[in-house]
Amino acid sequence: MLETRGAITVATNLGINPWVAFVVSCISALIVCPFLLLLLKPILNFLKKTKLFKKIADAVELIFREKAERIEKDAQEDINKKKFDTEEQLKRKRALNTAIGIFLFVAIPLPMTGVWTGTAIAAFIDLKYRYSVPAIILGNFTAGLIITILNIFLAEYSIWILLVLAIFMLISIISLFVGFVIKYKKAKKNLASRG
Repeated sequence: MLETRGAITVATNLGINPWVAFVVSCISALIVCPFLLLLLKPILNFLKKTKLFKKIADAVELIFREKAERIEKDAQEDINKKKFDTEEQLKRKRALNTAIGIFLFVAIPLPMTGVWTGTAIAAFIDLKYRYSVPAIILGNFTAGLIITILNIFLAEYSIWILLVLAIFMLISIISLFVGFVIKYKKAKKNLASRG
């Protein structure tokens, strides 16, 4: 539940070697990646067909689509500055830029920017495995390395690192929930005005 960022700090505070914590937490966080890439959109599409989960599935999809669109927009801005000989070169460059955006998103060790969120964004972008999986893996190990180094050099303050991560996570979850509610109400109002 803590992903790499919190798991390394918790493990270090429990007396586990920071490098062991780094390897184990980074690898275990990645287990979900291939399954989420394959199954997230089909599961959300199924849930949107049910009365009980439709609103939740719509809200989850809206949040990840917005994040995906931001990453795609940044990738496209770089492409607009260059000329390409073929359509294939253009597609490859767009995919590479998008993968770099996902790498940077996952590599920054903040709550709500980990493997799960990065994988969900890659799924909504429909980024191919050969681009998305390496970007997520490298981003996860980069974030883990940053947190591990912080825990080694700031060992006596590692509980504070965990506390700061927990506070950031709490704030992120609250803002995510508020964002869900606001976006859902706007979408519902827009639909009502059209119909």
